Amino acid sequence: MAMLCALKTLLFLVFLFFYQQGVANDTYNLEEFRQHHMTNCQPPSKKQQRLTGQPAVSRLENIRIGYVRLDLESDDVSGDRRLEICEDYEVDEQDFNRLNNFYFDYVNMGELQHRKDRIQRVLRLLNRIFAMNINMINKQSPEKKPLANAKATRLFEKKFLSVRVNDRINPYFHYFYPDSIENQSNFLGVNNDLVLMYLAFLGPHFLFQNDLYAYFDVLHNSYSEKSCEQAFDRELLSENINEYDSPQSLANQLKAAELDAGIALLIGLTVMAASAFRHMHLGLEWHETLEALLRRHLPDELLAVIYSNIDDHCHPVSSYTIPMVMFTAGGMQEFTHSIIGIDPHALSSESPDNRSDYSESSETEFFLEVSDPEHQDQSIVIQQQNELIAQLRSELSSQTATEEAGAIGGAAGVTKKCGVCHEPLQEVMGFKSCEHAGLCQICIERIIREQTGCPFCRVKSESYKRVLDMSSH
Repeated sequence: MAMLCALKTLLFLVFLFFYQQGVANDTYNLEEFRQHHMTNCQPPSKKQQRLTGQPAVSRLENIRIGYVRLDLESDDVSGDRRLEICEDYEVDEQDFNRLNNFYFDYVNMGELQHRKDRIQRVLRLLNRIFAMNINMINKQSPEKKPLANAKATRLFEKKFLSVRVNDRINPYFHYFYPDSIENQSNFLGVNNDLVLMYLAFLGPHFLFQNDLYAYFDVLHNSYSEKSCEQAFDRELLSENINEYDSPQSLANQLKAAELDAGIALLIGLTVMAASAFRHMHLGLEWHETLEALLRRHLPDELLAVIYSNIDDHCHPVSSYTIPMVMFTAGGMQEFTHSIIGIDPHALSSESPDNRSDYSESSETEFFLEVSDPEHQDQSIVIQQQNELIAQLRSELSSQTATEEAGAIGGAAGVTKKCGVCHEPLQEVMGFKSCEHAGLCQICIERIIREQTGCPFCRVKSESYKRVLDMSSH
């Protein structure tokens, strides 16, 4: 008996040692997630399975995304060793569903006061999966790399270009072409979280940069529109538009309605897809942190899109007079800080030595502009821009050379940077056709040359004009 007790004690100590080793090397708290899931998430009873017709499904399933496998099933591995590199690239719809379920299960697994910490941690995990995939893709031979792109393309086209699936109309058909007469998409049967997974992980493999811009524009609007509509239906959001008058108050409302996890995922995967596109096409190794991605690729237009979709359900009707702060980089940075807990504005003041592993390029960054012109009064947008330009002229005329070297503040918190590449502006250029302004000469000439259309309203233009010269002030 004494030997049996000693053996049990020894086995327990061995188990405890390996468990502690796993926890010590558990950057993403995967062991905590598994323990929480096994303790709190019991499978449905046999009676529930009979009533629903659904078998018992464990959420602790392995997830394979490209070259990376997230092992949540095995008991003989722990911590960061649950992230494994595979030899071949594989993607499947069920794995994207599993990853989506994992994300929300992870965010919701503990106390509310630690929710933001869990959002950060799981986004860092997703960033690690992206990094491992991109680094593997860039290591492939010229013969093997197209195979991964082809697999990503086939799965994406199967989801969004098939009219029927299993003899039923495919609700995702032409999802990214909402104005098309062939478009069958609607809220019924569409999972925007799944669309986000597909676009972020697969899109950079085969989409042109302009298509990636446009697809994310559509997704940002559809995702936030559906989320807000469901929250208003459940009376989780206030119908008083005055309660959304700042990025902070807007974020607080979304957090109270528990929409923060979805919006954080939307922001996180948008910046990861942006970086993935850049790294794949330039052949760069990925070492960027989540903080660096938010500083470099934050989708500044998203805040105005969310506000616009909330405004649809609020009183008094404001005719889309969106507060100017919702259009600014500073506003989106404040909103992101409140939702995710990382302040991109503070990060943007880092010295170059503390930034990512590659230098700033004059090439245009992946940057998503204001979307869905149907939900905006363009005359108001132009009027707001003209007022802003007038404000810039006034401030520039009164500033010293030292002040002008910094940011131009004002109530809107606007910096004198190009709306596309974020490089400092010496001159503010605008399109002659639609009169939208705020771009540098290099970017506006490229847009006109490639005929991609104004990033604010998609109207194509043949010429541009100089709206403001900052270099002489």
